[in-house]
Amino acid sequence: MNFSAYSEIWRFPAVRQAVFLGVLGKAPWFGVMVVLTLHVVGDLGQGYASAGALTAVFTVAVALASPLRGRLLDTLGLRRTLAPSLVLLPLGFIAAPFLGYWALMAVMAAVGLLAIPWFVLTRQLMLAAVPHHLRRPALALDSVVTEIAFMGGPTLGILLATTWSTGGTLTTLALASVSAAAILTLLNPPLVSEGRTDTVAGRGGIRSWLSGPVITTFVATVAVAVTLAGTDLGIVAASRAMGSTAVLAGVIVVWGAGSLVGGFLFGGLPRGAVGLTPLIAGLAVFTALGALGTTPWLFAILMGLAGLFCAPSIAAISERLGDIVPENSRGEAFGWQGTFNTLGSAMAPPMIGWVMDGHGWQLGLVATGFAGLALATLGWIALRLGRRGIARRRAA
Repeated sequence: MNFSAYSEIWRFPAVRQAVFLGVLGKAPWFGVMVVLTLHVVGDLGQGYASAGALTAVFTVAVALASPLRGRLLDTLGLRRTLAPSLVLLPLGFIAAPFLGYWALMAVMAAVGLLAIPWFVLTRQLMLAAVPHHLRRPALALDSVVTEIAFMGGPTLGILLATTWSTGGTLTTLALASVSAAAILTLLNPPLVSEGRTDTVAGRGGIRSWLSGPVITTFVATVAVAVTLAGTDLGIVAASRAMGSTAVLAGVIVVWGAGSLVGGFLFGGLPRGAVGLTPLIAGLAVFTALGALGTTPWLFAILMGLAGLFCAPSIAAISERLGDIVPENSRGEAFGWQGTFNTLGSAMAPPMIGWVMDGHGWQLGLVATGFAGLALATLGWIALRLGRRGIARRRAA
């Protein structure tokens, strides 16, 4: 393993900007999602179903806008794409604490359409900043940073909301994320490699880059999203069955720690050492093995092993898209990846929840692993058949 690659990529200013501003932008945004639920249930006096509906509306808006936001990054650039968000998002979140439920839902739908595309941005910044042979550690570092933000943001949000107010916390976290985006806009780092002249931004649209390998990568995105969303549900169900909220917190920490370790290890591997399909298969299999966790400690260890494949799978998907999609269309491609990720995250809870309601959390985790493995296998078979078809046509 070549861990010195991390010191190499750290020398690039754009990498440091993507890491620091990525944490400052993503962590508060993850916190906003949790605090929004607390605000609806607490200050607005609504039920969890109402909170879930509002979150769903917001999530759908983000998913619908993601490909367009990515395409605008490709065609208009960073500053012109983010300018409307920097103006309108603060207004929406400043007003949010004073709105009733239905007005808040309308504002959150608009906010979702204008959300800062942090995940697209940081991946593009990383890919544009480093040479080709350093893409893997750069994307692995981005996945690790995202994992840290995912663990830290909600924790900070809950702490502030319980000691201060949900409305004030909601506004503060949102403004912190927008402020990071404003700094990034001021710096305006390039989203494509310097000196690139072989493509014209925006030419051809989706038809110019959509291909069989890209579609199979989107299938892999759904597979990972289904597995991770099902695991979230499984950890909650298992912790409740074991009768302790401390188990829930402990397992989530161990799961996240496993993902951090896996991300760093993946970044040190040479290109070609491990493919995307084996990583997703490992994630699915070890998630299913979590059903054997009959005690809190054993369950935490098994989930930690599954976590080892989490960040690497996400980084490998970004790496593959970065390799097969033209540089001038990466924003749009990553935007579509975000949409398929949302699709997978939305598919898992009702499907896995139905299994858990009827057969327990153990079978729910098995079903989660099986679903992820089946989707990954489907994508792998489609890719192999597509490559054979291309080879036959070339031979003919």
